[in-house]
Amino acid sequence: MTSSQSDRRIEKVVILGGGTAGWMTATALAKSFGPRLKIALLESDEIGTIGVGEATIPTIHWFNQLIGLDEAEFLRATKASFKLGIEFVDWRRPGHAYFHPFGYYGVTLPGVAFYPRWLKARRDGRAADLTRYSMAAQLALAGRVAFPVDDQKSILSSLGYAYHFDAGLYARHLRTIAEAAGVVRHEGKLAAIERDPQSGFVSALTTERGERLDGELFIDCSGFRALLIEGALGAGYDDWSHWLPCDRAVAVPCEKV
Repeated sequence: MTSSQSDRRIEKVVILGGGTAGWMTATALAKSFGPRLKIALLESDEIGTIGVGEATIPTIHWFNQLIGLDEAEFLRATKASFKLGIEFVDWRRPGHAYFHPFGYYGVTLPGVAFYPRWLKARRDGRAADLTRYSMAAQLALAGRVAFPVDDQKSILSSLGYAYHFDAGLYARHLRTIAEAAGVVRHEGKLAAIERDPQSGFVSALTTERGERLDGELFIDCSGFRALLIEGALGAGYDDWSHWLPCDRAVAVPCEKV
């Protein structure tokens, strides 16, 4: 590889697949690199996506900050609600529930941290249930919400929060942002994958309509079909079933309460 080749930056990116993954990728790239990066996304309205109620964790804020997401606008567009934790029903045994709060337990203490102190106090019979020391857990149990503050002297600084939203609406909202930032959406189904005869790298995608999308970087957001990473490149699959015995999820609607 020559020096001029090694210094050459990627200028054209092609994303295969829309949905939450595709439009999150497109938005993040467009907001991070601006107009110098040409981004094309190929998706088909005929191919459905897994549109369920998306349960996020507080790290969603990192992504939202990266793309400059307006929280109020995002809440309206996705019909989102705030969440302060996750409850696991029948966790240890039938009838047992565990609530995992977002945020911290107790307060920051010098030397030994709060949790080991709580374990010792529980052993001595002097500690209440752990959730009693979580502001997020107590607010959730009361059906209330509050938001974290930067002042470490305030108990609100121990809070964290995330959202529950419609994944389909989230993808639609991100698409609006991405297209406004210059991402070009191409409607159609994938028909053929071109590969460089020497390197074997993907070099272009062709749709059933005959549209050809060439690029220097291709990102596979085709979901379980993995049309590029597995179908074309045969990257293989790491089987984690030994560590993760649950191999399925069932998404069902429920009555609003």
